[in-house]
Amino acid sequence: MNKELVRKMRRAHKQQADSIKKLPCYNAVKTDFNIEYLVASELERARKEANMTQEQVAEAMATTQSVISRIERGANVSIETLERYVVACGRHLQVRVV
Repeated sequence: MNKELVRKMRRAHKQQADSIKKLPCYNAVKTDFNIEYLVASELERARKEANMTQEQVAEAMATTQSVISRIERGANVSIETLERYVVACGRHLQVRVV
């Protein structure tokens, strides 16, 4: 790839990121995203530690693999869905406010 083109793309990306960070809602959205990403990562880790595939979790939850994939990508899901997911992986859900 052309080095000058790569530099221009990186510069444009940085400018775009900087302008997004200046938006008034940026911090709230970032916090929401971080929470969703953390929960999604924990769910995926629980599934892998249970040596289960997404298909197996989906079967245990009576849903589809695509729903499990969406959950593991950080979709906004209910506490009830989180509970069903972790129980399918042989775990227990614990929610704490610290």
